Amino acid sequence: MKALTYYGRGGDGRGDFRVEDVPEPTVVPGTVKIDVEWCGICGSDLHEFEADTVSGYSPPVILGHEFAGTVSAVGEGVDHVKVGQPVAIEPFMYCQTCEFCVTGDYHVCRDLSVVGVHLVGGGFAEQALVPAYTVHALPESVPLDIGALVEPITVGWHGMRKGNFGPGQTALVIGAGPIGLTTLMCAQAFGSALTLVSVRRPGARADAAGRLGANAVVDSSSTDVVAAVMELTNGRGVDVVFETSGADEAMTTAIGAVRMGGTIVSLAVWLAPAPCDYMQVLLKELTIVGSKGYNKPDFPEAIAAIGDGRIMGAREIVTTRIGLDEVITGGFEVLAENRSAHVKVLVAP
Repeated sequence: MKALTYYGRGGDGRGDFRVEDVPEPTVVPGTVKIDVEWCGICGSDLHEFEADTVSGYSPPVILGHEFAGTVSAVGEGVDHVKVGQPVAIEPFMYCQTCEFCVTGDYHVCRDLSVVGVHLVGGGFAEQALVPAYTVHALPESVPLDIGALVEPITVGWHGMRKGNFGPGQTALVIGAGPIGLTTLMCAQAFGSALTLVSVRRPGARADAAGRLGANAVVDSSSTDVVAAVMELTNGRGVDVVFETSGADEAMTTAIGAVRMGGTIVSLAVWLAPAPCDYMQVLLKELTIVGSKGYNKPDFPEAIAAIGDGRIMGAREIVTTRIGLDEVITGGFEVLAENRSAHVKVLVAP
């Protein structure tokens, strides 16, 4: 079968990515074999391609951790899904026995690894073999292309819970990449009264934020974001800032835009330390929390919210659909050259 394999750093300094023929996986006890329908290119995959990552990918590995497909075989002991069933993959793998795993907080397990990142091959392949506990059945109301978006949507869903966000509150989402836009969708699903989005430049991502219903999209390259937020909130600031960009200036913006006693949720992958004015954190008595991926309740809750229409507009973040043979030139290289022209690239193996 065809697959996209990562072999570490190439001679040009970028990630050595190769579309090649590899053996089909064989089901074993406790595993599920998936015929992959769609797999999304994640920002961390792109960082690895550009060789500026902190992700710790383990080559050689078949890439792809945002994917959905149809069950083609189940191993002994698997009874929660069956052959022919549409499913989405929650790619976290963990020890299942430590203090964090037994409470459902497996996302902070010290032995955490990720399908399509560490050891177990992912969704940029015609077939994938994954641990059974990573497999979630999809309802009929969630098609497989949307199923491939469940993983990034769930990142935003977990951010809502970490920020204790609820009906009637106001939010600023910093960044309009895939996680910024899924966070926007989740804020609306959680009952946001006002959702603002800041972007670093105009383009497809800013346009998508507008189509997804942001009350205002602020271009930070031409507008003072904090001043705009204060004007839109009558000088109060927003209840919660969701930082998804990882940009150097983002925490300064977040601290300035959040209300007294408000919350800042950091969802971004930070490639380097960023400045933070802790005196302002003290004076405004802010809460800053990290939001890493997702944990026990998030995937089922996000799937249910997509299925019943609380999360809407997921297809708005898909800007390109390509085949696996095009994934390097039509996916990674295109994104590396001009992120602002694209949001989510879906690949059909």
